Amino acid sequence: MSKIAALQFPTLALSESRLDYYLNICKENGVSLVVLGEYVLNSFFTELLHMPKSMIKEQSESKRESLIKLAKKYQLEILAPFVNVETKGYKKLCLKVTPEQIKIYEQQILMPYKHWNEKAFFNNSTKKLKLFTFNHNQLKCALLFGFEAHFDIFWKMIRAKKIDLVIIPSASSFSSKQRWEELLKTRAFLNASNILRVNRIGSLKQDWEFYGDTFFIDAFGEIQDRLGSKEEMLIISPNKANEARALWAFDTLIKDFENR
Repeated sequence: MSKIAALQFPTLALSESRLDYYLNICKENGVSLVVLGEYVLNSFFTELLHMPKSMIKEQSESKRESLIKLAKKYQLEILAPFVNVETKGYKKLCLKVTPEQIKIYEQQILMPYKHWNEKAFFNNSTKKLKLFTFNHNQLKCALLFGFEAHFDIFWKMIRAKKIDLVIIPSASSFSSKQRWEELLKTRAFLNASNILRVNRIGSLKQDWEFYGDTFFIDAFGEIQDRLGSKEEMLIISPNKANEARALWAFDTLIKDFENR
């Protein structure tokens, strides 16, 4: 059975010692895939707004090299949101680092709000929405950034592709804890998919408080395990979602109407 670890961190320092420590524990416990939350490799968005481009570039390049090194050292796969520095600006990505290669997922729908306007800051561009998927052992997996989890179009693709596990790195703050729980429990149940939500922790001077609450929801919409608000690690062994999919058959029932 596949073991997956969620590491609940604040933004990490340039030193790789902390990440190395946890990845060593992951390896000792038979973990094969490790997931980090949003803005763990890089400073949080509101801090990036006031950082020199050279400093952001140094931070990103240092963390990227650390991921490559540690993935090879421990023979692990690592999913980690990442800010890529380009000639004309920045892109918000998620790296899938394996001992052999790096794959990149570019966030497709960015937050556009006055207090959190990633859309205006990043140069991400998407012509047509698509679902980033990969196989991990026997599981069919998909990746969504936290904000993307709000949009039905992605979940329609998840249901159609019979995804077993949706992995959602996030940076949730303020009073959204209960809302996230209800949203993702419903998404898991209606789409017959397990969900691993990995949230960051830490606080900022602007009264931003990231509360953690990383959790794993099974394909029946039930929370099976969760973390608190401190630096912690959650190890899960998700099953395929076949049983929930067969029991409720939402995907089969809707096809009867779509094909009319």
